[in-house]
Amino acid sequence: MRSFPESMNEYKRQLKKGYIQEAYQGLMAYFRDLKSHFKNQYPEYYVSGGIYYGYMDMTYFSLFPESLKRRKLKIALVFIHDVFRFEVWLSGSNRDVQAE
Repeated sequence: MRSFPESMNEYKRQLKKGYIQEAYQGLMAYFRDLKSHFKNQYPEYYVSGGIYYGYMDMTYFSLFPESLKRRKLKIALVFIHDVFRFEVWLSGSNRDVQAE
């Protein structure tokens, strides 16, 4: 495992190349568009107001179809950065519901 200063130097080198910024900005724009798509195409679902951008580990937003909202559940559309894939999670709306 690298030391923190070594990791920061590598991070700086990678940022200077510019690819990381372009890819991240493109991915976040896609995510915003995906959220807008669900909001516009499925007005009966409540779509969360914000996107959780994470720490380059995961990015997600939530949908609340009425049938799940009554049960205090939600659907999260999640992008997992390290494995580079989208996932759909069923989640409780708070920690108590998640524990249940």
